Amino acid sequence: MASYTGGAAEKARVVKLQKQREKGRAEMEKAIQKVKVAARGSNIAFSKTTDEKVEETTGVGLVTLEELEGREAQLKLDQEKSGAEKNTVKKKKKRKEMSTLSFNLEDEENGDAPLVVSKKKKIGKNPAVNTSFLPDKDREAEELQEIEDLKQEWIEKQAQLKAQDVELTFNYWDGSGHRHKVHIKKGYTIEQFLNLALEELVAIYPDVRCVSVDMLMFIKADLIVPHYLTFYQMEQMKARGEKGPLFRFVQHREEENKPPGLLKDDLQYGKVTLRSWYERNKHMFPANQWKTFDPEINWEKYTLEQTFKR
Repeated sequence: MASYTGGAAEKARVVKLQKQREKGRAEMEKAIQKVKVAARGSNIAFSKTTDEKVEETTGVGLVTLEELEGREAQLKLDQEKSGAEKNTVKKKKKRKEMSTLSFNLEDEENGDAPLVVSKKKKIGKNPAVNTSFLPDKDREAEELQEIEDLKQEWIEKQAQLKAQDVELTFNYWDGSGHRHKVHIKKGYTIEQFLNLALEELVAIYPDVRCVSVDMLMFIKADLIVPHYLTFYQMEQMKARGEKGPLFRFVQHREEENKPPGLLKDDLQYGKVTLRSWYERNKHMFPANQWKTFDPEINWEKYTLEQTFKR
């Protein structure tokens, strides 16, 4: 060790520090030895063989061959028994988790009962509670079907009304009236009616032989009726003129000997005239009183004072 040439106090302090270091080094070596001994003991404990464990469980000392075989057989039985108990516990646990349904008792005893998964019950509505305000597919389907049935019933009823036969009397007007009759359907348009009237007039009046339907006019209650309207439409809209309703279809009286179901117009007869005649005489009576029919005009509040004011 190198010598120290300082003062006495410094030399004493150095000696003290050297003793402390040696003491710490010795304690460190003791701790390391203890750790090594503890590690060596654990390795010995874990390095025991299976045979040694069997000896610990079966006993110490020599045994005969019969005793050894008997112990091995007993050990196998214990292992099989413990395995069977584990399987039974597992099956019981599985049966608790899943509902079973089986009518074969033998299968259940053998543990082969089929497992059936129970379906969740559908929670329905309480019939005692009013649920009419809630959406319901079945109820909506029934309502739609009812609406469709009513719609189809209405269409069939309208078709029956339009198919009714009507005997319509009219005057061919060329300055004076000439009365004629034609049979029409209530669903016919004015144009279809004029076509039938033209077939009736052609054989009698030479001035209409070169005339088409567009050159004819139909006047009812001093109103010129457009060709596109049907008699059924005017009946439904309750068409009116200054003198009242334009049409009123009624049944024939029994004494008239008409076919059953044949209708007639019970009001003033309409006029059929040439458009050329109207253009030549529209400044004279009665053509100067004729006006085009407008369904928007309400004639229900009509008075005679309005006529004189015009």
